[in-house]
Amino acid sequence: MKTTRKAKQCYLTELDVARLEKHAAAPGAPARFQEMLDDVLERAVIVDSREIPANVVTMNSQATLVDEASGEHMTWTVVYPPEADFAHGRLNVFSPVGLALLGAKRGEHIRFMPPSGDEKVLKLEKILYQPEAAEDFTR
Repeated sequence: MKTTRKAKQCYLTELDVARLEKHAAAPGAPARFQEMLDDVLERAVIVDSREIPANVVTMNSQATLVDEASGEHMTWTVVYPPEADFAHGRLNVFSPVGLALLGAKRGEHIRFMPPSGDEKVLKLEKILYQPEAAEDFTR
């Protein structure tokens, strides 16, 4: 018997949703971007930028995660596709880990399926920067 795990609810800002929809619909954007975004929107609570809690990852947030199995720490900034640069810690929001991280709360465990096919679980240890908490409502 297959058990299904309920997806965690996440919080997104109205501005982030509008920009994500624009990137998903951009000419030449892979069709999977819209499918991935639809999956996130199904479980999202959409709030005004000024109402998003400071402990939630939004677009352009920088967060430190830990792989509790290996003890490895990593710091990533969740960005839109044109700014993505994995080697420099700039994670494309339309990657499996990018979408898992978006809307997650500090202390939560995020689950995602990387290209290797083995599910990864990382703990969102801290949010180093969140634009809304810094009262930067234009990022």
